[in-house]
Amino acid sequence: MKTKISLLLLLFFVTVISSFAVTAELQYQAKKIDNEFAKVEALEKYLSEHPEATLESVKQTNPELLEGFELIETTETNLSPMKEMPIVGGFWWGCCLGIVGLGLVYIITDNDRDQVKQALWGCIIATLIWGIGGFWDPFGWF
Repeated sequence: MKTKISLLLLLFFVTVISSFAVTAELQYQAKKIDNEFAKVEALEKYLSEHPEATLESVKQTNPELLEGFELIETTETNLSPMKEMPIVGGFWWGCCLGIVGLGLVYIITDNDRDQVKQALWGCIIATLIWGIGGFWDPFGWF
């Protein structure tokens, strides 16, 4: 009995101490985040006061506002629509996930007609297989 109580007390104290450590870490990160947002707020204030300002004009007149920012000088994004579905083709997405898979294929491929058609056929075939399987019970399981 003493060992069980000792073990419970030890577990309780370890939990309490670890929660204090997590709280201190979160407070430290909150200060770091506040410092980062202070830079963003200063830049935002400058841009609201000077609506005609561009990136180049800010670089020339107030480069200290851009310190600590990672400037990307390209217009390419990673959000371009995919032409092929990841992992497996559209047919299998429609076959395995049904209407949800059809919707995912439509959204991910940005309405690529071939992929959506494959997903639709997969959805129809899966529906037929499950429908026939529901009526035909060859092994007498149901």
